[in-house]
Amino acid sequence: MSSASFWGSRFPLYRALAILIVLLIGFGFTLSAFQRNNELIFSLRGKDWQMAPAPSFSDARPPESGWQSYNTKEIRAEQAYWLRIPLPAAKLDDPHLQIRNFSSMKVYDRGTIHYEYAYNAADKRTKNGFSWKFIPLSAPLSDEIYLLVQYSKHFPIDSRIGLGNKADLLDAMFRYDIDNLVLGFLLLFCSLIGLGLFASQRDALYLYFSLLSFTGGFGALVCNHLFMVLWNSPVPGHFQDACMPVGAYAFIGALSHLYPDIYRRVLRFFRRLLLLYSALTIASALFSFAAYVQAVVAFAPLFLVVLSLAFWTMSTAYRAKQDVESVWILAGFLSLVTITGIHMYRVALYTFFPREVNALLRWMFELPVDLLFWGLFAFVVCLIRVIVHRYTAMNRQLTEFNRSLEQAVQTRTAQLRERKEQLESAHENLGASIRENAEALAEAMRLEERHRITGSIHHTVGQTLSATIVQLEAAKRLIERDRLLAEEKLESAQSLIRTGLEDIRRSVRILREDDSYYDLVGSLGALFRDAEQSRGCIVEYDFNSDSLPDTLDTLQKRVVFQTLQQGIDLGVKMNRGRPCSFRLSVHMDAAWMNLRFVRLDAAPPSAADLEFGLQTIAERAERIGGSLTSETDRLGFALKLSLPLVSHDSFDLHRLG
Repeated sequence: MSSASFWGSRFPLYRALAILIVLLIGFGFTLSAFQRNNELIFSLRGKDWQMAPAPSFSDARPPESGWQSYNTKEIRAEQAYWLRIPLPAAKLDDPHLQIRNFSSMKVYDRGTIHYEYAYNAADKRTKNGFSWKFIPLSAPLSDEIYLLVQYSKHFPIDSRIGLGNKADLLDAMFRYDIDNLVLGFLLLFCSLIGLGLFASQRDALYLYFSLLSFTGGFGALVCNHLFMVLWNSPVPGHFQDACMPVGAYAFIGALSHLYPDIYRRVLRFFRRLLLLYSALTIASALFSFAAYVQAVVAFAPLFLVVLSLAFWTMSTAYRAKQDVESVWILAGFLSLVTITGIHMYRVALYTFFPREVNALLRWMFELPVDLLFWGLFAFVVCLIRVIVHRYTAMNRQLTEFNRSLEQAVQTRTAQLRERKEQLESAHENLGASIRENAEALAEAMRLEERHRITGSIHHTVGQTLSATIVQLEAAKRLIERDRLLAEEKLESAQSLIRTGLEDIRRSVRILREDDSYYDLVGSLGALFRDAEQSRGCIVEYDFNSDSLPDTLDTLQKRVVFQTLQQGIDLGVKMNRGRPCSFRLSVHMDAAWMNLRFVRLDAAPPSAADLEFGLQTIAERAERIGGSLTSETDRLGFALKLSLPLVSHDSFDLHRLG
């Protein structure tokens, strides 16, 4: 690989590192503007102190002699000592001492005890070196003060004591701790954001991010001098060291979620191991200070292994992907390792370097005190960049999905609109076709009925004339031999002619007044009256206009009328012209009308008569979805007509198709 391609392929990583460096330098310079020394604060150094052994912590007065220079190497734990501390000639209105990392002590000013504190050895959580107290003094200041102290096993009194007005001391605390305060609140804010994202997205990455940010924010806040102004207790600072394994667990958890396909089993093993180690460390902090110290010390080699595993995982992901996530995560990790190395150099490693090297690296001692939180902040910033990238990608996918969904909805809507128009057009065409078919069927039935009526006229006229001719010939032969019988024959011929004439008139009236068929009740009444007057037949019925359904159309009414008309004709024919009786009944249910027309006390007609008279009407009834059958019961011969009360357009289309 050429040099140009090598540097070009790693340009995104260098760019991310440059952005982090600019961000940290700019942020650091901004905070450093507030971190200037307060000239009104006096630092009482241990080189000016004197010390003398005390018989016990209950000693009431400092000794007259036996004083020697203050030397922490000669101090023994659990031994009480008197300290004589000279005070500067300063004019202070509200003088206070700020004593850090204290144990049991009493403060004497002008022979009076101004402050007294006894160390509680039973409370394991008070064995924390990060603590301080404000101790008021009398104004004006005396030349010196005395402290009766008893050092604990773990932490001696710091050899630096601050003196000044209380407000000036608080101002100095704020300026000294401003970087940790800002970083702490920023990290806690990031932790809340992570919890909110986890609550809405249910993504474990947000939970690990929130836990990592919380451990950094908690550690940056609890070990600040200004924090104890709000909460004067060493308990929160006691748990600062427990944040290290918890933060490492969150760190490995985030990596295992970011790169699920890289060293999955190893990352899962260390994630579970760190979770167990974190639980044991927190339990030790609660119940055993000695075990807590051992757990914190033993975490150092495990932390080095975790860093090595993390670096190997991120570098593997970077070599394989070189995408936005791998670039920023690796850049954040390199920043964290670099800043941690600077912190370790300042704390312990500088003693192993030559003087010339230390002179070149003196600028590192001008950096903020708690650099570890700056390194964690840099990594959290990179993790935020990854989360923003994922969130942006998800929003972009959702936007594209919404756009495609809108297009699909619009396309589908257009298709449905087109389909609706097609269905409406087809419905209109179908309606027109149904109307045309119905009109054609009605016209065909009318023509068929006219043919039937004309045939009936021809049949009636022919039969009547034939019978009349027979009667006239018989009368002609009998007129000389039997005049009375001849007159009877003539009267019979006259009656036949009248009957035929009435039949012809009725048929002609039906042909001329075809629209009367639509008034079914009126037409049936006229049919029954005509049968009674001209043929002497009686029809019993118990229905009116309200008894028949309103849904019957013209075709159905025609079939009803023609069935009853044909039934009367068959009855008269089978009774050889003599009067006969009929009974009509109508029954309806939800979907059907059943009509029953019975010729009382009569034998059934022949099959030829039934075929000739009823076949055409039965076919018409079938076309509109009904049926016409004949049967014999105890009352006589009966015709049974069944018609549907729903629209029969489908039957018409089926029959006509």
